Amino acid sequence: MTDVFNDAIWLGMPEPRSEEWHALRADGIGGSEIGTIMGLNPWESAFKLWCKRTGQIADPPLDNWAVKFGNAFENPILQMWQAENPEWDVYLTGTWRHPEYRFMHANPDAVAENRDTGEWIVVEVKTSRSFWDEVPPAYRAQVLHYMDVMHLERGVIVGVAGWNWEEHYIEWDQFEVDAQRSHAKRFWEHVQKHVQPMWDGSKSTYEAQRQLNPDITDDEIELGDLGARLLQAQLAFEDAEKDLMALKSEVLGVMGSARHGLIAGERVTSRQSRGKGAPWLVIKKGKQ
Repeated sequence: MTDVFNDAIWLGMPEPRSEEWHALRADGIGGSEIGTIMGLNPWESAFKLWCKRTGQIADPPLDNWAVKFGNAFENPILQMWQAENPEWDVYLTGTWRHPEYRFMHANPDAVAENRDTGEWIVVEVKTSRSFWDEVPPAYRAQVLHYMDVMHLERGVIVGVAGWNWEEHYIEWDQFEVDAQRSHAKRFWEHVQKHVQPMWDGSKSTYEAQRQLNPDITDDEIELGDLGARLLQAQLAFEDAEKDLMALKSEVLGVMGSARHGLIAGERVTSRQSRGKGAPWLVIKKGKQ
């Protein structure tokens, strides 16, 4: 690779989690963060990411088995993909910066060149213990972010999900790219100016707020209308929880011993169990 690629500026290839690597991450927004900023990450909210990027809460090192597993299998998966696609030459690369939006960084797992056509694409490796019905939206956003920074028209996500081989090509979408770029720009401005993002209803935001004020004093704070809204929401939640539990009981009764429940032929519920324990009801999210 050269120092400039399609106008993108090469920032280096530091050792993962080294001081240089952390310094590069702190100086911009990478692809692994764009899904969080867009509200597509089920595990972390934009508010929590903002708290970490502004130094208000610690960013603990990722050292769990899922991360170790993914790192260990990254190169073998790249080698498998290249073996199945011999027309592509795969190159490991480092961190790149958008030529205009300097805060936008790309650190893809690899890039590949088609020796027949000369086309370059982003290659991103993913591993998951769960099966995919479709590419997780945060992963799609990540690849589009890399494509935007490096001015590439296509990318591919390869990997293993639930022991299934996955290979999904991502095509350039100007509308999505513009939306992501707008969100990234606004978030980066919030980080630079220490402007708090809007509240959301995620558990991640609640947990981040807990970390911001760990001490407890004997002071009293008047909550006013905010407190009244909280009490109303709590009552509404308790009522909704009772309604949901009643409906779940009724659906289990209708399903009997069936594994799946359908609406217009599409699965929306399932009965699952662990060992010889009594089955519980799982509701497919996003269905109305």
